[in-house]
Amino acid sequence: MTSTHISKKVILILIPILSLIFGFLIEEDLSTGGSRIDFIRTFPAVINFSNFIFNTTHEYTRHFPLHYFLLSIPQSIFNSIFITKLIYFLFSLLLPFLVYLNISKLYPNQKFNSLIIGMSLLFLPFYRASSIWPNAHLTALIFLLFANYFYTVSLDSKNFVYKFLNIFFLSLSTYSMQSYAVFFIFYLTHYYKNNSINSFLGILFFCIIFSFPGFYILLDTSISSKLDFTNNLSYTVITNFSIIFFCLLFFLINKNNFIEIKKSIISLKKYEIIILLLLFSFLLFTYENFSTSGGGFFYKISNFVFHNNLLFYLTGFLGLVIFYLLYKIDRDIFYIILLINFTAIGYATSQKYFEPTLIILIFVLNKNFFSKNLVSSNFNTLIFYMLSFTYFVIALINNNYELSKGLIINY
Repeated sequence: MTSTHISKKVILILIPILSLIFGFLIEEDLSTGGSRIDFIRTFPAVINFSNFIFNTTHEYTRHFPLHYFLLSIPQSIFNSIFITKLIYFLFSLLLPFLVYLNISKLYPNQKFNSLIIGMSLLFLPFYRASSIWPNAHLTALIFLLFANYFYTVSLDSKNFVYKFLNIFFLSLSTYSMQSYAVFFIFYLTHYYKNNSINSFLGILFFCIIFSFPGFYILLDTSISSKLDFTNNLSYTVITNFSIIFFCLLFFLINKNNFIEIKKSIISLKKYEIIILLLLFSFLLFTYENFSTSGGGFFYKISNFVFHNNLLFYLTGFLGLVIFYLLYKIDRDIFYIILLINFTAIGYATSQKYFEPTLIILIFVLNKNFFSKNLVSSNFNTLIFYMLSFTYFVIALINNNYELSKGLIINY
């Protein structure tokens, strides 16, 4: 390998890291202010934890308290919001490394591409916002990546400790963001299929033990009353699938993945098309507009550029169609998307519920044709890197000119 090639690779790694460090120093928030507001609103819970007041978390957040407890440790030591943010920022840099480790376990011959993909994620706006303004979603995702790594290690080892560590870190993920409890379904299903009954019962035992603090939190505080579930299913489904379609574009930009989806669309039977159209028509008929600053990338573009919801509806439909096609093509991806949907069933949906979680999980939970076609090709990995960078630039322009900040649409 020539020094020129090495230099190019080093540059690819340094650009996202340096841009993120600069973003931290200028207090960047590419979520158009949402992450900063969330941090400010919930930081009193951190302050109370640092002062050994443990029964007020539910007054400031509807999430489980682990994220805020962890932030309280440096806060109690240094009594400085900046240092607390800095320590969390350093913690957040574990994400690209963990993504690299997880992808490398699945594709051991593609270590450099795995690293570049991990570094590409530093460009994603909601990762950046969550690392600069500490957010429970990112904490939960990092613990989930730890959990998944030990799960993949357990596949090649009979040592029960790896299964224990998988459940332990999965529990930490859940106590940071309770909606991540749905991922127990994924791991327990695989353990049930691939382990002896005694081993599975041992895993189940630890799941029950680790669930006790959660039941205590739900029963002893008012957090349970703050857990919101949608009563506007059409809004939730359309918004979720519009955001899912956006996330899947990071994979569909790949020629092979696009061709596979295109072939599947062409092969759809007439009755399948009719059912999909009728289902989406029902969703549109029962859709109630929800005035919110959320809604995702295409919701913002649709309303800011076209002053209507047509693009938003179209991308919601395309997301639903691809979701159905993946059931036929690759059910591993289908089940990942299904689980992610269950983490975003609140009264309002934001891009942060899917980005970067969905993109990362398609890469790391199992082998599938989406991830394989990207990881196995230097060119495709570079395209993913450039697409992530382009998205970062768009978000940066939007943030600097406040094009969609606080966008609220009423019809």
